[in-house]
Amino acid sequence: MKKRYVYYVIVLITLSFATAAFAAGNNPVKIGVIDIQKILQESKATKKAQSIYKKDFESKRTLLNSSEKKIQRLEEDLKDNRKTLSVDARKEKEENLAKQVKEYKRLAADMDEELKKKDVELTSKLLAEIGEIVQALLKKEQYTVILQRDKVVAFDEAVDITEKVIKLYDEEK
Repeated sequence: MKKRYVYYVIVLITLSFATAAFAAGNNPVKIGVIDIQKILQESKATKKAQSIYKKDFESKRTLLNSSEKKIQRLEEDLKDNRKTLSVDARKEKEENLAKQVKEYKRLAADMDEELKKKDVELTSKLLAEIGEIVQALLKKEQYTVILQRDKVVAFDEAVDITEKVIKLYDEEK
């Protein structure tokens, strides 16, 4: 059963390429493969965008760290002066500490959500830009199809055009 399924898939793929070749007329089928992850990791343009994201992350982390240090100082102060404080003063410090902890957790959650949102936006923007480069390359060099490396079972390295896409992307940005 499994062999039959694989056989049908291979036949469908072969027919789709044959159809594409027939539709293209006398033009030969030209296939390219790209590695999106490699482009995102090695492109100068994406490294620059990731650098900006990292700076934003670090500034938010610094703010969060200062809030955490403030809470630690309050905890230490409360612990050190617990016996010398009056009941009302201790209660006030405990309430202040609870308020600071609550604010810290809210701040951490807000920052985490904001950074995740920025990461999704940045990745979407980069993928859209890469998609435009790939589309232009497809038309310019008359590729029949350009596939993502992680979606292909096997291929000849000669059809890998990742470095070409990285070069074009860096030149454009």
